[in-house]
Formats: sequence, C-alpha cells, structure tokens
Amino acid sequence: MYYVDGVTKNSLAESAGLLPGDVITHINGEEVTDGLLYGFLICNECVEITFVRNQEVKKIIIENEFEDLGIINDRPFIEHPKSCRNKCIFCFIDQLPKGMRKPLYFKDDDSRLSFLTGNYVTLTNMKEEELKNIVRMRLSPVNISVHTTNDELRIKMLHNKNAGGILEKISYLVENGITVNAQIVLCKGYNDGKELTKSLTDLYEAQVNSVSVVPIGLTKFRDGLTKIEPFTKEDCRTIIKQIHHISNRAYKEIGTRFVYPADEFFVKGEIALPPAAYYDDFPQIENGVGLLSSFVKEFNLSFANKKPKPVRNKVIATSEAAYPTLSRLVERFNEKFKTKLETIPIKNKFFGDKITVAGLMTATDIIDQLKNKQMDFLVLPSAILRSEGDLTLDDKTISDIEKALSCEVILNENDGKCFLDALCM
Repeated sequence: MYYVDGVTKNSLAESAGLLPGDVITHINGEEVTDGLLYGFLICNECVEITFVRNQEVKKIIIENEFEDLGIINDRPFIEHPKSCRNKCIFCFIDQLPKGMRKPLYFKDDDSRLSFLTGNYVTLTNMKEEELKNIVRMRLSPVNISVHTTNDELRIKMLHNKNAGGILEKISYLVENGITVNAQIVLCKGYNDGKELTKSLTDLYEAQVNSVSVVPIGLTKFRDGLTKIEPFTKEDCRTIIKQIHHISNRAYKEIGTRFVYPADEFFVKGEIALPPAAYYDDFPQIENGVGLLSSFVKEFNLSFANKKPKPVRNKVIATSEAAYPTLSRLVERFNEKFKTKLETIPIKNKFFGDKITVAGLMTATDIIDQLKNKQMDFLVLPSAILRSEGDLTLDDKTISDIEKALSCEVILNENDGKCFLDALCM
C-alpha cells in the first residue's frame, strides 16, 4: 500500500481527484508494496490507480507525461525492511553488548535498501520473483555479501540452508545488466587461503564489478559464539599478496583491479597505503575500502594553498587504524606552519582492543582517555555519530563530550580537505 498523506496543488494527482487519506493499493493492476515499486509503476504514459477511500474501492486514470504525480507520502520509503535470517559466524550485531539502542540490533537484509543506501545483502531470503524484480526495475548496483562461493562453506558460515547457489544468482543479475559489487568478510581458518582464491576467481569470471575483502570485526562480547582468531601482521601481508595476484590479472585484462583489500590489512600488516589511483573509481569506498588513500589525496590537493589562522590548543583524536595516517598528515602541517597540534589514538575499550576503526569509537572512550588533557578544541571524525548526526553508539551527544572535556568539538567528515580545514580553524 502507498498512503496519500498530501497532494501538491495544481498537480496531476489533484486534477484526478486524489485526496489526503486515500490509500493506493494497485497501479495498472499490480499491487503496490512500497515507495520504490510505486515510483517504478507510475513511469507509464497511462497510470490506472486503484485506491481506497472511506473503505470504498475507487479507480482513476492519469495520463502521464513522465512527470511527478504530486502525491505526498510522509512515511519511510521502505516501511517494513526484510530482516536477516542468517546466523553468520562473523555477525557484528551478535557481538554487541546488551542495553544499546534497539535499532542497533536490527539485522537488515533487504535488496531494496542495497539499491537505496548501499547496504550489503546476502540474497538468502530472496524468492525468484524478487530477483526478477531487481532486473525489471533496474535496481543497479546491488551490493552482495558473498563471503565465499563454496556453497557448502557458505551454508556453514551463514548457518542457513538457503545460502547456496550464490554464483547462479549473481550470474543471473550480471547477465541481465545489473552491476554487482561484492563483499567478503574474511574469517581466519574459514574462507581465507585457497577458499579466498577460489571465491575471487569465481567472482572475476562471473564479471562482478568489484569485490572488497574486509577482516572480521571481533568485539569482546563473543561469549557463546564461534571462536575465530584475529589476523596477525604476517597474515595480513599474505592476504594482500594473494589479493594482488588476482587484481594484477584483472588490471591487465579489464583495466581495473577488481578486488580491493580493506585499509585495515595495510595498517595491521604495516604496509604503506597504496596511492589513490590503486582504487580506480573507488567502487567500495562506502565500505571503508580505500578511504585512507582517498583522504590523503584530498589533503594533499589542498595543502599547498592553505593558510591557518592563529591556532590555539587543539587535539586531533582518531581511531587506532587511522592514527598512523592522520598523525603523519598532522606532522607535515606542524612542520610547515610551526604549530604544535597533537594527534591521539583512542583505544576502543567499549568494544575491545581488536576493534580499531573510527566508526566504532564511543564518547565514553573519548572522554575517559582525554579527560586530563588541556585543550581548546578537539577534532573528531563525524563517523562516530549515527546517520542522523546526533548520537554516538553509546547514546551521547557532541554537547556531552564538550561539557565533559571543557572544549569545543570540531567534526571532520571522511574527507581530507575537510580535515585540513579543521586543522586550519
């Protein structure tokens, strides 16, 4: 159903007689299930709308020249997203402590959200008709959590008997013109080694657009869950070499590297970050892959022309994974402008020391580790806040941090130019 919460003045909907409170059930005879399908179905020259008004079913026909009908819907675009039916051995949500915000525990696995917001989906809860709808509605790109192309292993890792056949589903989408980006969450002793080589080779031959390989995130809240060891420095170096074997082949044959290791592998392996060009057009940057190299490039492009204002006592706090990169940038800044800005890595005590990324930093750790630090300004990554920009993972606000530390917080987007601007303020 699609609810008419309002009608734009002088619109096609108003001319046709639709009113606030009407409920659209079908368009051109097809049931409307969400805002995405509604938008697809109205793209016709003749739109027959079936709706309910005061419990009475009515129909109208709108001659449409592919313009907006003027129907206002104030509800979520996808009101009832599909939840995940898997019990993945690497699931981060299963590793959350109790007592956090309820939405943090929701596991979405909805292909519509993959198209709209870039979420990764496993396709394990998708019927054949839904797969066909992706093609029919041209919902491209689709981001798929593959993890392994070995059906038996995928069923084991996802704890779902429906997890097999992922290559067939991907091939169907690709053959029908849908761009597929894939993700492999790498778990030591499971889908690494020869299994990783097989999966990457299979996905390359299936003409997947890109693949990111990211390490499992291990929090301290894993009691009762599958025991998985973290990757060592040598493991990370081996994984990067293994990925490069496939990416170098792809670069020679198709002009892109195709598969990209997560930044954490370079940091933990103590390997220099590759230049931004390594990531082609950054197809996996929303997954945090290539973010640090992009950050450095953006910083460098603006650095030569920057002139800072007189800088008072300022501290830059960041995650342990980002610290080596950001500290080098701040050192360059200090050398050029004769400043004494300080970069401090925040240890993740909230989730455990194996979690090192900025997006999982909490206000509690920031406050606890900086409470004795004298500063006028504190630069923090905006990634510590949820998408609404108001709360950290531990339900605190920027105002809470400012009050606790008696300083002003400057938020930095995941952008090197914005970071340089923050240093210059």
